[in-house]
Amino acid sequence: MQTRRVRRALLAALVASVLMVAAVPSAHAASPRQPGQPATGFGSSQGYIATGATRYETGSGSAGTRVWWYVPNRLRNGSSAPVVVFLHGFMLLAPEIYKGHIDHLTRQGYIVIFPQFNKGGLIGLLTDTDQNQMLARAISATNVALDRLGTKADRSQVHLYGHSLGGLMGASWLARGGAPIRSATLANPSLDAGAAIPSFVRSLVRITPIDIATTARAHTVRTIILTGDRDTIAKPAESLTLAGLLSAAPSKVVYQASSDATGSPEIKADHMAPIQDDGWLPGFLAELFGGTGEQDTLDWRVYYAALDANLAGQATLTFDMGTWSNGVPVAAPVQLV
Repeated sequence: MQTRRVRRALLAALVASVLMVAAVPSAHAASPRQPGQPATGFGSSQGYIATGATRYETGSGSAGTRVWWYVPNRLRNGSSAPVVVFLHGFMLLAPEIYKGHIDHLTRQGYIVIFPQFNKGGLIGLLTDTDQNQMLARAISATNVALDRLGTKADRSQVHLYGHSLGGLMGASWLARGGAPIRSATLANPSLDAGAAIPSFVRSLVRITPIDIATTARAHTVRTIILTGDRDTIAKPAESLTLAGLLSAAPSKVVYQASSDATGSPEIKADHMAPIQDDGWLPGFLAELFGGTGEQDTLDWRVYYAALDANLAGQATLTFDMGTWSNGVPVAAPVQLV
């Protein structure tokens, strides 16, 4: 009888211990959560009018001439829509890497053109080294898509968005005869594409750069430049340099996104902040560029918001960063210029 009582007591103590452990929240669960997409304003779902988009494509991936274009099932102007030319970063040549942003645009009724200007594969990485040729391919592929779109594309309302190397190309777009644009939003623009290439590969290739000091003079549109305080590939100083070169832009502003470790996952304003690949990016590229990206607060409230504002004709904006789930305000971007 005594042994049975001891066993029951031990069992009760074990059950009580398990229940106590289960009741204590983990450190991750207790961490404040990032705010989601805002309900109103730039970067929000307030302006969504389309429920889907049809994707078209043509060209050669290996040759770097492939282009995709996305046509919403409800166009913003009824029978036509403004167009966003979306220029990817160095070797980030698949639209899936930026799917969250593309979806955000098409759901607002905008047409998106996504030209692939890098040649695909490892051979392409090693041999496709002339930025001038890359830009020429992007311009040519965009013209192909515009021609295919016909009257659906409102050519009086073409806007440009570029990430990293795409940002450099965006600032050179008009100088090289690209389709006329009304605005440019340049995310973490990189003036040195070689900075993203590992040193052992850099010794094997010779980058032929775009002469941005010359091409930037022809950039004559409203421009918003975004950078991040943890960007080690295209440091904030590069955005400031680029802004200084855009001497003919009617307006230009530089915002630096702020990292914030208040909660989990923390907000990282690094070079990959503008992407939403959700694990799609191949492992070697993820390692090369410093990790993969998920759709998060910086996407909705900084990158999407800035482009939305530019599309709406606003030269500047106040960022609605929201609060962590514990009520602490999220660190806001800092205006550098």
